Amino acid sequence: MGLTALLARVATGAPVPVFAVAGPGTRSLIRDLRLRPEIRLVDTPRPASVLLVGGLVPAEMEMAVARVHDAMAHPRATVLWSAGAAGLGRPEGFDDAIPVDGDPVAACVAAYRDILVGRRGSEPPILPDVDPAPWRGVGPYGQGGSGMTGGVPYGRPMAELGPDPDGLRLDVLPVAVGPLFPRFPAGLVVDARLAGDLVLEVEVANLLANATAAAPSPEADPFLRALGERVAIADLELARARAHLRSVAEALLAAGLEALALRALRIAANLRAGDGALVRRLATIISATQVLRWSLRGVGAVPPEAVAGLGAGPVARASGLREDLRLEDPAYRDLGFAPLVDAGGDAAARLRLRLGEAVQSLDLAARAGARAATATGRVETPRGRLEAESSASERLFTVLPSLLREHEWGDVVATIVSLDLDLEEGPLARGRARPEAAA
Repeated sequence: MGLTALLARVATGAPVPVFAVAGPGTRSLIRDLRLRPEIRLVDTPRPASVLLVGGLVPAEMEMAVARVHDAMAHPRATVLWSAGAAGLGRPEGFDDAIPVDGDPVAACVAAYRDILVGRRGSEPPILPDVDPAPWRGVGPYGQGGSGMTGGVPYGRPMAELGPDPDGLRLDVLPVAVGPLFPRFPAGLVVDARLAGDLVLEVEVANLLANATAAAPSPEADPFLRALGERVAIADLELARARAHLRSVAEALLAAGLEALALRALRIAANLRAGDGALVRRLATIISATQVLRWSLRGVGAVPPEAVAGLGAGPVARASGLREDLRLEDPAYRDLGFAPLVDAGGDAAARLRLRLGEAVQSLDLAARAGARAATATGRVETPRGRLEAESSASERLFTVLPSLLREHEWGDVVATIVSLDLDLEEGPLARGRARPEAAA
C-alpha cells in the first residue's frame, strides 16, 4: 500500500468536515448534528469535504449554494438530505450529489470514505469555468486598477477614506456577508462599510422575502399547526423550551464557548417537562463564565420604542415590554401564566430571558395536562407573533440596520445571533396557509 493510500485510510477514521446548508424547516435538525461525533460542522466551506444540504432549497438560494460548493477544496462530495420533506428537490447543477432520506451523518461518512479511497471521484465545479481573476490584464499595470488606485486592483475594491465616529478619516472597505454564513439566519445578507472592524454603514437584505415553502416543517412544527388548529399546550411549551436552548447554544458558539453550547444542545435534544433543574443549572454555569457581563452586556441594545407593537417576542420582553399572545388565551390564563420581562434590552438580557422562559415553559408543560391553546390564526412562537401574513423575524428585520450601525463587527455578529431571527418561518407559514399546501 502506497503512502497516499495509507494516509487516506487513516483519515477516514477522523470526524468528517461538513459544511451544512439548512433548507426551510431544517434549521434545528442541522443545529443538532453538532452532537454527532462522526462529523465536524465547519463554519466556512473551504476546509469541508462534504456539503450537506437539508430539505428543499428555495430557488432564491440556489446560486448561493452553488458558490459554497465551488468554494470547497477537492476532493469533495454533496449529500442532499430530504429531512422528511415530501420529495427531494435537486438544485440545478448538483447532478453528482448523493440523495438520502435516512441518517445524513452516515451518508456523509460514507461519501467521505469513498472519495478518500478513490471509490468516488471529486465533484466538478457547478458554476461556469471562467477566469477567477477577471481583472487580470486590466489597467496600465495589469492589476485591475486605474493607475495606482481606482477600479478593483487584484479583484478587491479599493478602500476609500471616510469619517468615523471619533472624527478621524480612515480607510473604509465594503464587505458583504451572507446568505449562508453559519452565524446568521439563512437568507440574510449584511452589506457593511467597515473602518477597521467598525461598521460605519450597513444595509441588510432578506433573500427569502419573496420565497414560498409549500412543504410543512419536517418536525411537524407545533407552532405552524397552531395557526389553524388546537395544539396541546404541553407540546407548544416543550417546543418553545427546546428552541430557546438551541438559540442559547448559538449565542455560546458565537462567544467561543463550544463545550457549553454542546451542553445546551444535549439538554434540548432530550428535554422533558421535568427538566427545569437542568436548565437552571446551565444558567448558573453560563453566569459563572462572565460571558453575560464581559461579552454581551451593552451589546445590541434594543430600545423598547423600536420594537413596540412588532410582536417581537423575547426581544421585546428583554427590552421591558410585556408583549405575549399567550396573555390573550384563556387556557394559559387558567395556568396562571405571566410573561417574564427583563429591562436590560441588550444581548445579555435576551440570553437571560430565553433561559428563564425555557424553565417557565417546562413548568407550564408539566402542569398543562390535556389543555390546548386556542386557535386564533396567530401564535406566540419562540421568536414572537406568527401569522400567515408575516413572522416576528420579518417585522424585526425592518429595524435591524439601526441596531448594527456604528458597532464593531464582533458585536454585530453577537447582536444578530441574540435576536434569533428565522427568515424561513414566514415562508413556511404562508406555504401552510395556501390551499394547495394543505392538500
